[in-house]
Amino acid sequence: LALNRTFRRFPVVTWATDRPSGFSDTDIAALEDINPALAAIVEPRAIRRVTENLLDTYLGPQAGRRVLAGHIQRAQGERLRAVIMMADMRGFTALSDRLPAAEVIELLDDYFEAVVTPVGARKGETLKFMGDGVLAVFPAADDDDFSEASVQALEAALEGLERLGHVNKARRDANQPEVRIGIGLHLGEVIFGNVGSADRLDFTVIGPAVNLASRIEGLTKRLLRPILVSSAFARICPRPLVSLGFHPVRGLFEPEEVFGLPE
Repeated sequence: LALNRTFRRFPVVTWATDRPSGFSDTDIAALEDINPALAAIVEPRAIRRVTENLLDTYLGPQAGRRVLAGHIQRAQGERLRAVIMMADMRGFTALSDRLPAAEVIELLDDYFEAVVTPVGARKGETLKFMGDGVLAVFPAADDDDFSEASVQALEAALEGLERLGHVNKARRDANQPEVRIGIGLHLGEVIFGNVGSADRLDFTVIGPAVNLASRIEGLTKRLLRPILVSSAFARICPRPLVSLGFHPVRGLFEPEEVFGLPE
């Protein structure tokens, strides 16, 4: 029985009986009589579930929950300790100039799927797709959490590269251009909340730590390393990392020491 015909798609309820003869006319009439009351209970829950799924898909679970809870005012934000992950595709502008639009979208989907899936599997949250860039965070309550979050973020980055390797094999077999990326990891305090105009808000993280993660990712091309991490990340991460020296970083007065994985 249809519970409500207000929308083009509407919830339905099914009933079963163990009577060999099936439902009688009286049974069907009784079920139809309780239908409005049942719809009043089920429909709001179904709409909320759909809304939750949409917000999770477009904003991420944590941001989606905040929006659903009504945290939608500008200047609403909280300080959050987190590992920040920035990923960016190499040569995307040139690829997008020469590939048909459908192939560009397919390439981006393959790339995002490879990079983002390991993030969610390791308690991280992807906050934003910025053209061909990805911004994700791994929240941490204290230093012990920071250590664990750093491991989770590094493993997510490594799995992302591994998944991208499978994507590139399929693309080579199809005579399509491969995808090359750089990933920067840093940790620190960020502000997580709403930014934007009065009628258009965005849930994101901002702060110097986010900027430094982006700058470190930008060094991956010059240093020919797919993953680079900050000195702050290297100090707290228990995984082996090697110094690649001090390098000038835009926006900082002093060069930043960056680290990579042992070769």
